[in-house]
Amino acid sequence: MTYKAVYHRFVSAFAALALLAFAAPSYAGTQSHAFATHRVVFQISNGSAQEQQLVLANAANVLKYFGPTKLQMEIVAFGPGLRLLLKNNVHAKMIQSLHAEGVEFAACHNTMVKLHLTKADLNPVAHVVPGGVIEIMRRESQGWNYIRP
Repeated sequence: MTYKAVYHRFVSAFAALALLAFAAPSYAGTQSHAFATHRVVFQISNGSAQEQQLVLANAANVLKYFGPTKLQMEIVAFGPGLRLLLKNNVHAKMIQSLHAEGVEFAACHNTMVKLHLTKADLNPVAHVVPGGVIEIMRRESQGWNYIRP
């Protein structure tokens, strides 16, 4: 194989990889986490206002320590904890602020069905996952740290 042929294959392969990298799907509104060195998933399954404030404060502290470019974070709400992600929740501004820094918020579909809720009932930054526990298990299997404050 000639030098020219090797060069063209290399350039073609590089172009294909670059295209795949830029075409990768992501959640709308979140920052890229390509350089994250730490990944953490928080659980909120308690509906009390005090527990909601605690999980948001813990998330804010972790975000402040590592910074949004070095951290990928998801807060998973299920059971009574799903109240955190209702659009009329008193912590909606804090949720918006964390989301603007790249924090993802996951709502449990199983809980939504049980409570007769739809996506329209949720804070617009929340995305729906099949199950809260399943999402936490999935994240842990990917090497994420698990926190339940």
